[in-house]
Amino acid sequence: MNWFILIPVCIIILVLIIFLVKRNFKDQKDLEHKLNEDYPKPKGHVDDIEVDNITK
Repeated sequence: MNWFILIPVCIIILVLIIFLVKRNFKDQKDLEHKLNEDYPKPKGHVDDIEVDNITK
């Protein structure tokens, strides 16, 4: 085989795989952060006073 063509193609494929893996981890972190912030907080905490309790 022609090594002058095979080596650059393999390097490009490796760089692409590394880029995709890093991008996947970043997207996964962003998704986890978004889902954690979007999740409703449970009731019953001191900071979570409902309007009905204030008007009583």
